[in-house]
Amino acid sequence: MSTAALTLVLSACSEPVEPAAPISLQTSSVELSPTPPASSASAATAVSSAAAGGYEATTPRVSGTRSSTTFDVHLPQLRGGDTAVRERFNSGMRSALDELTTSLVDTTIEDGQLLGDEHSAVTTITDHVVAGVAIFSAYSQGAAHPNNHVATITIDADTAQPVLLTDVVTDPTAAAQVLTDSVNRLDPRAMITTAHIDNFLNWVPLGSGLRVYVPVGHALGDYLPVTVPWTDLTEVLQPGIQEKLGV
Repeated sequence: MSTAALTLVLSACSEPVEPAAPISLQTSSVELSPTPPASSASAATAVSSAAAGGYEATTPRVSGTRSSTTFDVHLPQLRGGDTAVRERFNSGMRSALDELTTSLVDTTIEDGQLLGDEHSAVTTITDHVVAGVAIFSAYSQGAAHPNNHVATITIDADTAQPVLLTDVVTDPTAAAQVLTDSVNRLDPRAMITTAHIDNFLNWVPLGSGLRVYVPVGHALGDYLPVTVPWTDLTEVLQPGIQEKLGV
């Protein structure tokens, strides 16, 4: 798997359907209504609506049907700020939803929720990066239960290019071990048994640390959000990366 900052990990497998045209935020199926106010962890990761660079965090409602799959979700998006950065972030989030809707059949996709009441959100706006997480819940016909799916994206606000995990750490193998040890210590429910960078492909930078969404069992929500303090990662961080991220 790639270490790109934009990652969609599918936790349910189905036969793919033919790709459809990208979702447009200009269609009549979209309502620009924000998600209800969240509490605890989701409130902690949400950004102010008036933030650096003139960006405004929004979560417009996007709904529609693709073949036998229907979706009705709130999608993290930006308004204002630099056009190239905004469009790169917004199109990345739309692509995450596109990938999910075109990879599943006979499925209903709605807003997901992780432990700590965490929902889809623009998580980070600094002078140098914008980042967000999309959390979807997908229920396929005949399945025992719905599954959460997580996609994250971090965009360099100076270049409008994605920030990769390999841009943040010096050595993916060493970083995987440090992240595994830290996550298991911070939240033993994660129970990561193999130190592999693929366990941390969903991440966003926060002022308090690197927030990772670790694959876990369905009883724990399919993904467990854990914020690893930057001080835990000192030995494996690229020089000056916190300044570059603005966190």
